[in-house]
Amino acid sequence: MRVFFLAAVMSVAGAPVSSFFETKAAVPLPPAVSVEPLPAAGTAGEGGTARQVVAEHSVGINGRRLALSVMREGSAGIAVLSAAGTSAVPVLPEIAEVQLLNLIRSVSGCRVYGGLSELAGRQGIVAISAGLDCSGG
Repeated sequence: MRVFFLAAVMSVAGAPVSSFFETKAAVPLPPAVSVEPLPAAGTAGEGGTARQVVAEHSVGINGRRLALSVMREGSAGIAVLSAAGTSAVPVLPEIAEVQLLNLIRSVSGCRVYGGLSELAGRQGIVAISAGLDCSGG
């Protein structure tokens, strides 16, 4: 509809309509997307520094499938527990803190550093995050 309107306006203005559409350059294609597997935790990247590692795990808590995302870089990291993307209920169920801490430790291999942080939504808690200490000490 807009094209017809634009063509009508241009023809009224005296501009040749066909030349308007012929002079447009083609939009270049986006660069190719490459996919590479994530390296194992603690592998050396460029310059000898440890590279970032991200992993997502599907965990079952209180009869619900939840997503536990773990991001590590060197000896530090963060874990975020949230409702799975396919979940019909976007909030987390009630979870005992001890149960959550044990789950994060077992999945990440790191100890929880500091306290847990909750992200609240209108219907309840939508995510819980925790800092990780992966130094092994």
